[in-house]
Amino acid sequence: MECRIGTVTDVPIFQILTKQFSFMKYTFVFGLFLLILLLPVFAQQPIETHNIEIVRDEYGVPHIFTKTDVEAVYGIAWAQCEDNFNIIQDDLAATKGMAGRLMGKDGAALDFIYEVFRIEEFVEQRYQKDIVPQIEKMLLAYSDAINKYADIHPEEVKNKKLFPITPKEILGSHTLHMFMLSNSLAELGKLMTKDYEFALLKQAGGGSNAMAFSPNITSDGKSYLIGNPHQPVNSIGNFWEVSVHSEEGYEMYGATLSSGGIIPVLGTNRNLGWSHTTNWHNTADIYHLEMHPTKKNFYKYDDEYLELEEKSVKLKVKVAGIVLPVKKKYYWSKYGPTFQKESGYYSCKFSALHNLKLIETWYKMGLSKNMDEFTDAINTQGLPSQTITYADKTGNIYHLSNFIHPFRDESFDWSNVLKGNTSKNNWNLESYHPISDLPQVKNPKCGYVYDCNSTVFKMTAPDENPSPEDFPKSFNLLKSNTIRGKTFAQLIKGYDKISFEEARKIRESTTIDKEELSFRMIMNGDDILRVMNARPELSAYKKVYDKWDGSFDITNKQASLMAVTSMYYSYYIIDNLFNTEQDMPEAEIVEAMQKAMKFLKKHYGTLEVELGEVQKAVRDDMELPMYGGPNTLANAHFEPYKKGKIKLVRGDSFIFYAKYGKDGLEELETVNAFGNSTKKGHPHSTDQTELYVNLKTKMAELNLEKLKRIGKSYHPK
Repeated sequence: MECRIGTVTDVPIFQILTKQFSFMKYTFVFGLFLLILLLPVFAQQPIETHNIEIVRDEYGVPHIFTKTDVEAVYGIAWAQCEDNFNIIQDDLAATKGMAGRLMGKDGAALDFIYEVFRIEEFVEQRYQKDIVPQIEKMLLAYSDAINKYADIHPEEVKNKKLFPITPKEILGSHTLHMFMLSNSLAELGKLMTKDYEFALLKQAGGGSNAMAFSPNITSDGKSYLIGNPHQPVNSIGNFWEVSVHSEEGYEMYGATLSSGGIIPVLGTNRNLGWSHTTNWHNTADIYHLEMHPTKKNFYKYDDEYLELEEKSVKLKVKVAGIVLPVKKKYYWSKYGPTFQKESGYYSCKFSALHNLKLIETWYKMGLSKNMDEFTDAINTQGLPSQTITYADKTGNIYHLSNFIHPFRDESFDWSNVLKGNTSKNNWNLESYHPISDLPQVKNPKCGYVYDCNSTVFKMTAPDENPSPEDFPKSFNLLKSNTIRGKTFAQLIKGYDKISFEEARKIRESTTIDKEELSFRMIMNGDDILRVMNARPELSAYKKVYDKWDGSFDITNKQASLMAVTSMYYSYYIIDNLFNTEQDMPEAEIVEAMQKAMKFLKKHYGTLEVELGEVQKAVRDDMELPMYGGPNTLANAHFEPYKKGKIKLVRGDSFIFYAKYGKDGLEELETVNAFGNSTKKGHPHSTDQTELYVNLKTKMAELNLEKLKRIGKSYHPK
């Protein structure tokens, strides 16, 4: 018998298997390729919400307990939505060009900035370079929580097109906020159309205070930190109080923006804390373009003429309940966004848009256990502006006037509008001055540092301050001081040693030197007195002014006239802030004084009425007397309300007083304006108001086990 042995490929079954294998091979390759594409989607494990415990204290402040830092961020977002989903939507709307639809002209200003400054494009360009895996996981957790809340609570959704929110839109919102909190806002206002100037200013805060005291001056040998940002109190930009306790290591008690801050941006952990204020450095430049004499929209740049790119923003603006289309034209040059004014074409450039490491910087600051780690964190330089005032348990205090400053050509005068015709003054942000180059003071012998939006040359005792000669001229550092800064400097002189309560009383001061009243400061004291004496129509005003002791306490009967005058005068400042060539005329100050007299006479029949009768803190149906003024350390800014009253719009917001001993945080007192929610009718929207208007605080519970026993505990969905 002959046995024929052939090749295996001759076997029919093998031929079938080969064909199947070939198919499987290509299927496998395709599947692997698809898996690689989808890897970022599967990289984030689903959040285990049963690991997230939210404990609400008696004031509704959420205390987030989790196993991981990423879970903590989910818990923060969930609790934020429970308290402030209304303004979270307003805030995020600008990332989709929808803020004008929800908020009217105020929102349209945000839509305009977001598109004109190409923030969405900026986020796309920088995302892969700047966002580390841990921050990306946090962003995903934060956006997932907001989207989940929207799914479960459709009745609270203002517009379905807002959702889903993406991590990049969260980043875009944070970038927009920091742009608004830098002095870029005022510079931009100089170039924008008149319709949007006031709307822009309404987005800005009213300044801030921060103070730190070391054992060199404290009577008990402890370190103190006082944080007192001045922000809007009833809208985007106000604060939301929260504490976070993750087994992975992140622990913070502080505040973030009600409208969508991913982690606390100021406050304290067990070892150290910090607060922020706004500084007014040269973070923005304006360029007057040199246009071609005959060719329209061509500008000179070095040795050639380039054509401006014509652009337009299509806005949707809600007016009287109706959404109307509005189209705004602008241009783009080598310098950036460009606007046409009567005097020519102007471009603007801002260092606030430099990287996307903002959240990473705050996260590392919160993780820090000592000053060395904190210094490493701020060296990330994710904060485009904002000062940092710091204290810790080992007695260190520190103040940094932080900002992003590119290396500028020192041959140019950066304090004025620049000629827009050369690449030599068109700086870039590929490199900028390190933290070590910036104005700062660490552990001064006097034992205190402070900032009240004041000059960097007055941040501690007179003989320990930085000197103008220490910095490049291109920094263009502010040399004039604020009234609040002057008040602090005067008050601290009275102490060789200071207690925790005494430090607190300085922050709570509602009195100023009459010589420093805002409208007196503009003209100077002698001029105002001369005007009052020379004008018979102001004789009644002068009698009240002469009796006034400089206090803005709610019982002061002369302060009402000064407060209403300041409010009317602030309108003039707003109307003319962007006209850099116009002085403040005497007639405008006199008009503000006359309007204030007419206001009080009409509604009260007298010029002397207790301040608390006129000034009010208002939210929902609650209306209480309000202390302070625009220039007092206990700060308050007002607008007309009703029936002869004015209401608080910005000023003291989240306030905290922290005391550190050798073993860490020993005492923490806080108050958050009206309450922790902006939802009308929410049980915690007004429950801190009486504390707030009476300059009182609540004690934060630092014993976590006790907090869990006495608080209301639950898990997010």
